[in-house]
Amino acid sequence: MCIPTYELEIHNYTCKCQPGFYGEHCSIPTTFSFTSIGYIVYDLNVANRSKRSIQEDSSVITIRFRTTLPNMVLLYRGDEDSYLILELYNGVLQVGFQNHNSSFHLVIEEHRVDDGHWHKAGVKLNSLLELILFHDGCRNDSCSRIQVFGDSHDFQLPDSFATVYIGGLADGSLLNNTLSKQNFTGCMQDLTIDFKTFLPQNIKQESFSGMELGCQKTDWCLPNPCHHESPCIDLWTRFKCDCVRPYRGPVCLQEYTSGTFFHEMVPSYGSFIFPQDIKYPFNVSGFIRTLKTDGLLLQIRNGSSDVFTVYLKSGRVHSTIMSVKNVSFSEYVSNGKKNMINIVVEESISLAAGDTILVGGMPPNGNIDQWGGYFKGCLQDIRINNTLLEFFPLDDEDVASFPGSINNITKECVSDDTCKFNPCKNDGTCNVTWNDFTCICSANFTGATCEEPVWCHRSPCPEDSLCQDIPGGYTCLVNATFKEQNAVVFTSNTSSDIQLTSVSLDFRTRDENAVLLQASKDPDQISIIIQDGNLLVFLQSGNSVEQVSYNSEIKVSDALWHRVLVKIKDSTQVPPQWIIRFDNEDDMTLQASAGNFSFLPEDNPFILAVNYTGCLGQVSIGGFYIPFADQLFPQKFVRKSPAPPTLGCRGADVCFKDPCLHGGKCQDDFNLFSCACAEGWEGPRCEVNIDDCKPQPCVHGLCIDLEANYQCECVPGYTGKNCETNVDDCQHHQCLNGGTCLDGLNTYTCQCPASYIGDYCQWPYPPEKCGINVTCLNGGKCKSGIWGANCTCIPGFKGKRCEINIDDCESNPCLNGGSCQDSVNNFKCICNASFSGVRCEKSSSAWAFPFPLVGVAVPVSCGVVLLFIIVVIFMVLTARKRRQSEGTYSPSQQEVAGARLEMDSVLKVPPEERLI
Repeated sequence: MCIPTYELEIHNYTCKCQPGFYGEHCSIPTTFSFTSIGYIVYDLNVANRSKRSIQEDSSVITIRFRTTLPNMVLLYRGDEDSYLILELYNGVLQVGFQNHNSSFHLVIEEHRVDDGHWHKAGVKLNSLLELILFHDGCRNDSCSRIQVFGDSHDFQLPDSFATVYIGGLADGSLLNNTLSKQNFTGCMQDLTIDFKTFLPQNIKQESFSGMELGCQKTDWCLPNPCHHESPCIDLWTRFKCDCVRPYRGPVCLQEYTSGTFFHEMVPSYGSFIFPQDIKYPFNVSGFIRTLKTDGLLLQIRNGSSDVFTVYLKSGRVHSTIMSVKNVSFSEYVSNGKKNMINIVVEESISLAAGDTILVGGMPPNGNIDQWGGYFKGCLQDIRINNTLLEFFPLDDEDVASFPGSINNITKECVSDDTCKFNPCKNDGTCNVTWNDFTCICSANFTGATCEEPVWCHRSPCPEDSLCQDIPGGYTCLVNATFKEQNAVVFTSNTSSDIQLTSVSLDFRTRDENAVLLQASKDPDQISIIIQDGNLLVFLQSGNSVEQVSYNSEIKVSDALWHRVLVKIKDSTQVPPQWIIRFDNEDDMTLQASAGNFSFLPEDNPFILAVNYTGCLGQVSIGGFYIPFADQLFPQKFVRKSPAPPTLGCRGADVCFKDPCLHGGKCQDDFNLFSCACAEGWEGPRCEVNIDDCKPQPCVHGLCIDLEANYQCECVPGYTGKNCETNVDDCQHHQCLNGGTCLDGLNTYTCQCPASYIGDYCQWPYPPEKCGINVTCLNGGKCKSGIWGANCTCIPGFKGKRCEINIDDCESNPCLNGGSCQDSVNNFKCICNASFSGVRCEKSSSAWAFPFPLVGVAVPVSCGVVLLFIIVVIFMVLTARKRRQSEGTYSPSQQEVAGARLEMDSVLKVPPEERLI
């Protein structure tokens, strides 16, 4: 950053360097790094070219660094006896100082500095020792620790402080003075020692080892290369996966090998030996997978005595010390899943070298039955502390393990062939699951081994009912409709009492008061009733003092389906408490306690739907359904009342008489009707015409109510459905001479320019006067008035001053190609040779024919037709005459022609010509 300066009338600048750069122009890098074991030896005497050029009673060091390793030396100043150490230990910044057999140590624990980010630290040493960490999380961005020396007045820096080791130590004896015991791996920059900046590029080759200029860092853990959500540890030059158990390997892809115990019912166990004593506390951990609820997991024995035992009992892990102190764990682990156990033993028991560790069982002569028998299942990654009880040694990993042997333990976690004895009945198909099996049953059977018939597959229930398979049979679930006095009575169909631990009931009604369920046997009682539209539940048992009750906060007489469940909260509690669940609300625990209900023997009835109109759905007592429909299969409860309820949920036909008027549609709302009224009508039966004028929709007019509508008669000047729009009277205004129209109410006004006046701006202003500023041309007459002067033109002229001769030829009055010549209030047509007249409307060729052509043409045509008819008649007569003379002998012909003389060459006499 460049900072301008002005001093003594001289303009200049100063460069404020970013971290990692130095010099007048911030051009010199100060960053260096160590990627392997290295160090720098920095001699202040050589650097300052004198023995000591700084004050001998103080030392000031600042440095920026970044690393991902928790333990390492940043800087060491001095020798083996007198030294100042700045280092990281357990990820936090620490400083140590020793001189004249006095040592001091400061640490800043609030913030870890091994997170890979840049951090700045400082150390001051004079009459006191101060450690500073510059951090955003500190108050005023810096945390500090201070140690004041008792004899500060004569404090002097040792001569050995002229030597500074940066990033580590070559001498092992000096490294023993540190806590971290490791050289630095990471990057450093902006190192200053006694106010002098350290420049790594100026260090001679023989003064450092493993140092590199700059800072190159690979982010090894992004993305996380470790599998199974295992943490990745960035070691600066590489990464390491801290694998979650039971995974292992460079990237946690492998698992520690499991061992299967008691496979196919063959006893098995592992035996291991303690190679050395182990002090308490110690822990036992590992993974277990089993379905067997009892069995020995692990036992530590000293000769013939058991010292510590871990075993399963009723599916839960138990541990005991010397068979005396027993601890059990609440989690159920015999669920076939992989569960991790971790037991920490803090008792002062002795685990000596040579003691035996038995896993999963014991030799045949042992008392295995005392611990539930052999363990059956899989064990994996079993450890005592961090030492592995290894069933199958790993060749590719260096893991600490106990020496020992195994007997009949199967490698990996495998299942028994649980289907080999064909456990599925009735042609069911067996599938092996881990140490168990499942049966795929045919359509007619069910159960774990297909042993139970599926009754509902045979459709035994009446129509409109739902068949429900239950243990040992079936029941038909169907809603039932009740009307007033047709209550039903049921009794138990079993000789033994039914433990009444729950009652559930579905109902739908509009009744405000009714009994849904009631059962009693003095002094025991349970009642579920509707009172004033609310649901009430009463419980009373012989061994309880007070009655338990519940009152719903919402009305239930709304014709909607509701459900109430009453059950014992905890059957082991004495006396037990009851909870009530109403609809989808949270469970409510009843304040008082009621005892168990066991009062439904064969001769004790309970009743449903007393004075009740509505429907009942599923009713369950003690988990058994009440059968409303008659069934062939025996049920837990039997109806004793003679008449069965009406099956199905049906309300009265309230719409039968069409109660809704004016086109309203009747809606059946279960024993109540409502009318969906046509538009414009309201009321329970749509009997009321809605006054559409009630909201006064007409803004500027009179409202007339119509059916499902209204009409507005607007006052003059307004329009629109609600008379809300002012009519724009300017739309067809007559303002002249550039006047502006201003809309009003049912009228308009003209706003005239300065040179015009009048209602329509039709008059000039100021008014013109005849003979002064108005002269009428072409014989026009001038007339003055209050509006000004006006010219009245004679025919043939127009214009404000009669200056325009009206073009009488504009309408083309001349016909037949005649040319028009305009004159004053008249025109003249110049016709061509063939036409004449005022408008050339007469043809001149009519004078060459004194008589009409039609009068000549008609007689001539008639004469020609008559002549044609006469010729035709003559030709017909001649032809007939010739036909009469053909076929007869005529001597006159021979006399003329001779008997043998041919007369063809003699010309015939031409016929007689007739003049017509």
